[in-house]
Amino acid sequence: MRRVPVQATLEDFFKALRGSDLEISLNAQIDAARAVELVGWSDRTLLKSALGTTLAKTTTDRALYDEAFDRFFRFSSFENMAAQDLPGPARDDQAASGSGGPGGCQGSGGQTLSQLLLSGDSAALAKRMQEAAREVGLTDIWFFTQKGYYTQKIQQAMGLELLDREISDAKRQTLAPERAIELELARKRLFVEVRNFVERKLALFGTAPTRQLHDDFLQSQKLSNIEKRDFARMHVIVSKIAKRLADRHSRRKKKRVRGQLDFRKTLRKNAAYDGVMFETFWRSKVVDRPRVVAICDVSGSVRQYARFLLLFLHSLGEQVSDLRSFAFTNHLVEVSDTFESLPVEQAVDKVMQAVGGSGTDYGQTLLDIKAQLLDDIDRRTTVLILGDARNNRGQAQAQVMQLLYQRARRVIWLNPEPVSFWGLGDSEMKRYAPYCHIARECNSLAHLESTLDALLRTHSASA
Repeated sequence: MRRVPVQATLEDFFKALRGSDLEISLNAQIDAARAVELVGWSDRTLLKSALGTTLAKTTTDRALYDEAFDRFFRFSSFENMAAQDLPGPARDDQAASGSGGPGGCQGSGGQTLSQLLLSGDSAALAKRMQEAAREVGLTDIWFFTQKGYYTQKIQQAMGLELLDREISDAKRQTLAPERAIELELARKRLFVEVRNFVERKLALFGTAPTRQLHDDFLQSQKLSNIEKRDFARMHVIVSKIAKRLADRHSRRKKKRVRGQLDFRKTLRKNAAYDGVMFETFWRSKVVDRPRVVAICDVSGSVRQYARFLLLFLHSLGEQVSDLRSFAFTNHLVEVSDTFESLPVEQAVDKVMQAVGGSGTDYGQTLLDIKAQLLDDIDRRTTVLILGDARNNRGQAQAQVMQLLYQRARRVIWLNPEPVSFWGLGDSEMKRYAPYCHIARECNSLAHLESTLDALLRTHSASA
């Protein structure tokens, strides 16, 4: 029974760390539990250092860990009731035991809630509140609208019903009016302390699921509808997705590069040993990372889409062996150097600000592609075009698209508009689409992820 609170406290702490965007592996959790066994709970500074050594592997992780630790192991509840100031979880689990570890029962055991409130035993009250919070599952709190529910449930688990009966009995006894007043004041204080405790836990445990819901919403939203205040979060989401794609396809390529046994070469080289295979030879496989030319319309109507496509591509790192980036409104401008000289997020902002023009001209841009780029495109190159193909009634120059189609490995056109809009008004999409290997609607992060996943998967499969 002694060890249950220890493990539960650690598990709650791991959940708080995940809520702070710090991923904790199973091995790290095991190491953290062993560290706690070695250093104990009594020395807060030593505990923080020991857990930090096992759970935070980088400088960034350490900053997240320090903040989460200080918030999680902050025990200021009932602090004005003049009790002992014990570090870490000791205030909650150790205070009543005097045994030096979580799980003791002396002090608060057997005492009613009214006795604890009137005695001012803050450590015992904090311990009971922690136990009640664990009993009602407070770590599952998600939304601010749940604060009232959990505040009430925790008070009930602490013994609120009995306290209310005692208050009613004291009011009926004409000789005990002062006790009724004291108990009512204590009840109000209890409510305030529990509510504050729930609010702090919401900040710890409600952040992750709430953020995940918001992230899911952002990934499914049209990129043109993303507000500027969400850009920073979108950049974080893009980086996570890009890392996930890179890891996924890196593992796939490692699997494929192992190759198969080359029986002919192995038998031939071991003929001198009467066929005994002292030396084995394997068929080598060349890992074919895609060469990508990204051409993005950065006019007002599709500016946001281009921002996140470029951010995505340049976050993939080594999964794309050769990436050249171009932006246009009415003329083609190479922006690859900008991404080489600046961090990805800053480079995207600079490109968005620098490349502009009076009106979109796909025809002139295609002529620029023919003059500047066509000779560099071969059967290893994937041409990735992002734009709505709205040409302001100019010349379409679709013959250049035909040349791209003939020379490139693949031409992929990502159009933010629904397919039903293609060809309407000044849209030239139906004239360009026949010269694309893939032409699809793409207007959200989820669409971008599936497109780039397919791009990397196709190259991996053909390696």
